[in-house]
Amino acid sequence: MPLHGHVNPSLPLVRALADRGIDVIYYAADPFASAIEEAGGRFRRYRSEFLRDIRNLPDRMHEVAWLLMRSAGEVLEHELPEIRAGSFDVVITDSVAPWGHWVGEKLDLPVVTSVPTFAFNRHVLAYGVARGVRPKSAGVLLSKLRYITKAALLRRRLRRRFDARGPGLMKTLMGHSDLNIVYTSRLFQPCIETFDERYEFVGPSFGPRSAATPFPWEHVRGDFVYVSLGTLFNTDPAFYRHCFDAFRDAPFQVVMSIGGTVALSALGPVPANFIVQPYVPQLEVLARASAFVSHGGMNSVSESLAHAVPLVVIPQMGEQAIVGRRVQELGAGRMLTPPEVSGSRLRAAVDGLLSDPGFRTQAAVIRKSFRAAGGMDRATEAITTFVHRWRSKEASHHT
Repeated sequence: MPLHGHVNPSLPLVRALADRGIDVIYYAADPFASAIEEAGGRFRRYRSEFLRDIRNLPDRMHEVAWLLMRSAGEVLEHELPEIRAGSFDVVITDSVAPWGHWVGEKLDLPVVTSVPTFAFNRHVLAYGVARGVRPKSAGVLLSKLRYITKAALLRRRLRRRFDARGPGLMKTLMGHSDLNIVYTSRLFQPCIETFDERYEFVGPSFGPRSAATPFPWEHVRGDFVYVSLGTLFNTDPAFYRHCFDAFRDAPFQVVMSIGGTVALSALGPVPANFIVQPYVPQLEVLARASAFVSHGGMNSVSESLAHAVPLVVIPQMGEQAIVGRRVQELGAGRMLTPPEVSGSRLRAAVDGLLSDPGFRTQAAVIRKSFRAAGGMDRATEAITTFVHRWRSKEASHHT
């Protein structure tokens, strides 16, 4: 899936595979071309209209089952002939890129799933529901069900058209295969006891960014709190104004990233203790931050915890709410739902993180689990072993 939160964790894996002399062909969208090539992969462009530009995804999350199934059909139509003409040993597909499973079936190749979020199954879904993670309204739920029905009907047509079974609807939304590379630790993963040996929890995957992002470090004075809603759900000016209200008289600085959509002029006067930019070098900022106010994207949360930085999580979608609940459950931060956000509540939550060293201590415990998880060495070893076993099994079937 051509989103930062899905592509970025995979790039160190691309580099690790390329360093072993393995040729990696990577299908994505144009904004990721240079990062993929710098990691050692060979970029190929999706021709699907949706996958070329999915910036409007936040407004269409209720359609996601149908959008993914439609994209599967477009990839099979446009990309499969080119892929079939190549010579491949394995398909590595994102957990929400179900077309990879269709391609693997059509080419009779083993499929590895790259999981940039938590690994999901019915137990993790129940975990979320038990902690209040539900559709925002009955209308949203009904819309989701309508698009799930559309996706089921489209899947039936695709099966006939391409003479393939394809993944079921649940596997479309929560992709998995006989080997799943999950970019977190067993400690951080909820319901870990429900996942078997097919799941390799290798820890977060951080790679160098494709280009340096300028940042006025000379204006940083002492401790600061970092605020960002990520790259996709960052278009609400009201949230940034709440941050101004919360921290304008704080005894610390605030570094706030607002993305490229919201105009700074729409937010009103910037308090003197704020540094506000469209983008910041997040890893470098987190290496020096005292706390992080985040949307709860898995990448951002993992980067924060890898630096033992506690968080206030304000989730913008259900998956992020599960991440936020897990952060809170493990004592590494607090979670506020979007309706709860106000200047006073934000200030109280951040002050709580800064005044209680237990939050940073627990973040450091999770950091330790990340470092012990094995990283890309473990991931590449698991993939190569999996492919060799699959070849041996296939060879025995043909003799």
